[in-house]
Amino acid sequence: MALLEKEWFIESPWGRISIIAWGNCYDPPVLLCHGTMDSAACFRPLIRLLPQKFYYIGIELPGNGKSDPFPRGMVLTLYDFVYAVHVVVNHFRWEKFISIAHSFGTSVVKIYNLCYPGKLTKIIEFDPALHRMVTLGDFHSWYQITFGDFFKNFDEYNIDIEKTEKVSKDEAVQKSMKRRHLSEECAKETLERISIPAGDGFVRYTYDRRLKILQTPPYTPEHYKDVLTSVKTPTLSIIAQDTIDLGFYKLTPFLLDEMAYPNRNCRIKIVKGSHDVHYNNPECVADYVAEFLMGGFKAKL
Repeated sequence: MALLEKEWFIESPWGRISIIAWGNCYDPPVLLCHGTMDSAACFRPLIRLLPQKFYYIGIELPGNGKSDPFPRGMVLTLYDFVYAVHVVVNHFRWEKFISIAHSFGTSVVKIYNLCYPGKLTKIIEFDPALHRMVTLGDFHSWYQITFGDFFKNFDEYNIDIEKTEKVSKDEAVQKSMKRRHLSEECAKETLERISIPAGDGFVRYTYDRRLKILQTPPYTPEHYKDVLTSVKTPTLSIIAQDTIDLGFYKLTPFLLDEMAYPNRNCRIKIVKGSHDVHYNNPECVADYVAEFLMGGFKAKL
């Protein structure tokens, strides 16, 4: 029998945070954190294959899914989304919890783990996102790509949804299928949460345009490695082979090396599939996730 799904909103200082929950609230909590311009719906196929002994809470990060955006006019930073997670954790009064995250969501969870140590007992991540690494000679380009571009195109990044371009719903579904390798069903499910009807078969995207230029910490490659490998929280990192083949980890090979973590707290599994493998092919990762949820490092992965 499938876990019961419920949906509601949590109030935050800037607006509402959308929540999709599966299971019994008395069971151990698992926070689900998606990537940019996405929604918690991307975890639905995976949840159907996971143990029904946990309470799965999918947060839709501000400006994503059905959640309200952060106030207009400001540059968005990784730390803003860390605080959104803090709001959700406080709402549920969790002393301890597990996290499952994808892409940008993995960065949010990792920095949350550093800012609020001791809360996370396990981390499961799909295709961990990369920060924009900055050397001493790159600060000019880093600043221009984030702050400079934001203020140069201020009106575009802060546009009201009602003024955005209309897109054919069929075209939007096809683009999502092609870009993310989604099935038609998953593409329609995702579009439903990141768009509003605009009449005559058209839609308008509702995601926050500022998500395209998120300001991430200007870490040097050395600092980046030290920060990400320093934590002691047991971690399962599942990485798609297609992502590796595209060269996304050439500058951060340590993310593919369990021995790079001095606390020996990271398990790495490489699976066939694309960046959204947890959505497109959940059967390829479900057993690993379930084993780690139940047994941690004692699990046979």
